Amino acid sequence: MTADERTAAVLGGGAGARATAAELALGGWRVRLWDLPEFLQGMAELLGDHHLEVDGLSEGRADLELATDDIRDACRGAALILIVAQSPGHRPIAEELARAVTYDQPVVVMPGGTGGALEVRRVIAQQSDLGGVPPVAETSTLPFAARGHGQRGVTIRHRVALVKLAALPSRATRRIGRMLRPVFGALREARSVLETSLSNGNPVIHPAVMLLNAAFVERVEGGWEFYADGVTPAVARLIEAVDEERLALGQAMGVELLPEPEMSVRQGYSRVDDYLIAYRDGPGFQDLGGPESLEHRYLTEDVAYAMVTWLELAEAFGVEMPAAEAIVRLTSELLDRDLRAEPARGLEALGLAGMTAEEIAAFCRDG
Repeated sequence: MTADERTAAVLGGGAGARATAAELALGGWRVRLWDLPEFLQGMAELLGDHHLEVDGLSEGRADLELATDDIRDACRGAALILIVAQSPGHRPIAEELARAVTYDQPVVVMPGGTGGALEVRRVIAQQSDLGGVPPVAETSTLPFAARGHGQRGVTIRHRVALVKLAALPSRATRRIGRMLRPVFGALREARSVLETSLSNGNPVIHPAVMLLNAAFVERVEGGWEFYADGVTPAVARLIEAVDEERLALGQAMGVELLPEPEMSVRQGYSRVDDYLIAYRDGPGFQDLGGPESLEHRYLTEDVAYAMVTWLELAEAFGVEMPAAEAIVRLTSELLDRDLRAEPARGLEALGLAGMTAEEIAAFCRDG
């Protein structure tokens, strides 16, 4: 890769986006950072002095080429565009990106959550005037666990040892992987974005812990350890039930998946592939704190944007998911809104509505 090809636009301003920008910059890339207008105040210091301060598993000053409020300036001439945000941010970022991206600029949604690449691709196709869509890829998770502090500080706590990557169309996966792997060495090619979407372990774990600890969450309002305090034998059994349904859905799709505790071991979060011990005692799950309320991404993202989509995919592929269905219904009651009736990200948003199972699988492979 030539120096001119090592220019990236990172879209997002949270800890994950800052860590991504810092890792790329420390790896020799020229990096531009941009965020949605409503969040720009959180990176105001960077607009004048474009550098990040990194500690933890990486150390040093990461100088950015640019931090800007103009998405066209961020993306102009970039060899790669990375959307690094939680699932609710994918659509609004894609709407802004549609007026700035060119056909030859691959886009990576990091992480894709469930269907992130599909939704971003659909938005660009609908709202740009390119006459086509650039390759849009996604990762199954972030390549690291990171925490932000201040406006320019980021701590990289853990490097994930296995991160799946897939593109739409899948023939672009290898090229994008070659671009990113010198910095993010744990990337491994997946067959399709169905595989990356179903390899995201958050919806397997987080909702079960939240729902079975709902009274505790509301009573203590923080100051607890999500995994060490929240995962008990009964909670682990519900996590296992949800995971078995996810694996069954993957099998129906022809997608190769690992049981979630085994994935946690492969990623370096835990040492034992047991549904209780992996999460309650795993080194990578310690000292992370716990949510202060039920209005938290462990429900508002992992159920509303992921598990609801699982259920719509399960209907298309003829798979029963009673545990996931129960979690969605209970979450709807606790949050006082019907998540199935108004899906945050269902098959319609992904451009898959009305397709047969075979058509979904083909589209998610070939675009």
